[in-house]
Amino acid sequence: MLRKVASPAAAYVDARFQELHQRLADSLGEGLRAHLDRRLDSIEHRMGWIEDRINERAGDLGARMAQLETRVTVDTQTATELAATSRRTGGPSVEDVDRAMGALVGTPVGDLGPGGADLLNWAGGHTGPSAQAGVWFNPPVTLLHAEGSVRHNEVNERIVEVPYAMGVAAGLSPGSRVLDVGAAESTLSLSLASLGLEVIAADLRPYPFEHPRLRSMVGPIEEWSGPEGPLDAVFCVSSLEHFGLGSYGEQATGHDLDRRVVQVFAGWLRPGAELVLTAPYGAWAVDDHQRVYDAAHLDALLEGWQVLDRRVCVQTGPDRWERVEGEPPASAWEDGTRGVVLLRATPDG
Repeated sequence: MLRKVASPAAAYVDARFQELHQRLADSLGEGLRAHLDRRLDSIEHRMGWIEDRINERAGDLGARMAQLETRVTVDTQTATELAATSRRTGGPSVEDVDRAMGALVGTPVGDLGPGGADLLNWAGGHTGPSAQAGVWFNPPVTLLHAEGSVRHNEVNERIVEVPYAMGVAAGLSPGSRVLDVGAAESTLSLSLASLGLEVIAADLRPYPFEHPRLRSMVGPIEEWSGPEGPLDAVFCVSSLEHFGLGSYGEQATGHDLDRRVVQVFAGWLRPGAELVLTAPYGAWAVDDHQRVYDAAHLDALLEGWQVLDRRVCVQTGPDRWERVEGEPPASAWEDGTRGVVLLRATPDG
């Protein structure tokens, strides 16, 4: 029986094939290992950040528990004293309470007690006296008072929203006509007027500032007849996500009011003029307070518009926001990470 003998050419081709096969396997293995290493590094970084947040919150809760324990003791003593006073005088008067609060003035921060800290936190928040009087302006950085200390608290999305809006405003000529929608809890309208723009500050509540280049439009924007002439820009900074939901005590009018209002804006803008929009961004959600948009719902919202610029920023720490490149994956929002979209758009045609 004859034995089949491979030719030199066939042997060479077979050897080259084996060599290329091994190189390809090695290359794929290295690429896969590198990809997995990068993915693991990313996961470890994310887990470390989550752990830091948990530890920080745990520390805050521990400090708060200690404050509450102290406060229970103090309040028990105070209640005993007030009970004794009440038996003698019929109870503390409003003047007595007011004098006690006034005694906080000039107190060194190291001597700040839990009751004083609670008062200051409430007074500076969105339910305190300034908010009740209609002169609270949502700040990008909040403060947290505690017993014997004060520090910056969370940094919210205003840290990126307002600079983005002001960057667009800087490109407008003096005398440009602009609409600021949802203006009442912001100084943006005042800043725009101070830069020489003619501003309509629209909100359910009167705008608290006066300026020669600023007028207030009070009431639902969807019921307004519109400006006297075409606008050069419409600013919606953290406002459109609330439309139609009854967030501020108004009648809830439907979950699609945001889309309807955006189409109304298109008719108010002169050709080439822009909508400047900022809104919560992440996994799509809607409740009785706000919407959180995702890419699909944002595209539906801006049907008939050309998006000129679109950026996404995410909160990467209690006091830090960062811009991300491209569209974040759906997994980016699974741990409750907050995001905000910043965009400029102009009507098609």
